[in-house]
Amino acid sequence: MLDRKIFDVFSETADLRPRTQQQLLQVYTTLVSVIVFSMLGCFVAGRVPALGNHELVTLVGIVAGTVAVYVMRPTKENLQSRRLILWSVSWLIGTMIQPAVQVFFYYGNQDILYMALGTSFTLFASFAAVTMITPRRRVIYTVGTAISALASLSWISLIMYFYPTHTLHCLAMLISLAFSCVSVVIHTHNILDQARSGADLDPIVHALTLFNDLASIFVRILAILSNNKRRDEERGRNTRGRSSGRRHFGNACGTSVPIGGDTSGISWSWNL
Repeated sequence: MLDRKIFDVFSETADLRPRTQQQLLQVYTTLVSVIVFSMLGCFVAGRVPALGNHELVTLVGIVAGTVAVYVMRPTKENLQSRRLILWSVSWLIGTMIQPAVQVFFYYGNQDILYMALGTSFTLFASFAAVTMITPRRRVIYTVGTAISALASLSWISLIMYFYPTHTLHCLAMLISLAFSCVSVVIHTHNILDQARSGADLDPIVHALTLFNDLASIFVRILAILSNNKRRDEERGRNTRGRSSGRRHFGNACGTSVPIGGDTSGISWSWNL
């Protein structure tokens, strides 16, 4: 019975025509190429620092390229031109985030960077795959969850403006991460709806939208992991500071017993 249900769920995506399946494949292969170009841009900017010293020009290029992708008509004649513009935008995004990536390598926190990348790809792929095998009514419930998360994030941001606290900051980051994950569900569902209706998919625009979702997830996970790392380091410094204070107190009292050791039978001599 369970096997039959699993088969029925996976058959939800098997009713697509071969042409539509080919279009979906184009969307996700374009997304992979965008990710690759973004990583290449980040890598090259790290090897050639002069490329990352023009933040304003880079930002203008990203905005102009994004507008061009949406404005140009999705025809076969424009497909290659729009794809080149999309790759250029992803390259510029990679060069723009390179200074932030460099900071993690400089302070030896590249493990946080790798963990954020792996977690982002895992979350993105998981939510996209679940959307493809989930009935429509459950996706509608997810949209309601996204609206609730956005409303909660707005209220928390407003409260933080007047009463900033560490707890509210962490809660806001978690809700924004949840909203980014839900965005993957919504956008993937829209792509599938267009595919099932027989409409021609625009692989360039859909790939750009999904790439923005992935980047949003990555940034939020990176912020959460960095915040946790900083909090752990602060706790470690406070613990070492208290231990050092007790050690100085013990030296002043004339005893060499380590902190936490057995103090029975020791005569304390005050160095006055």
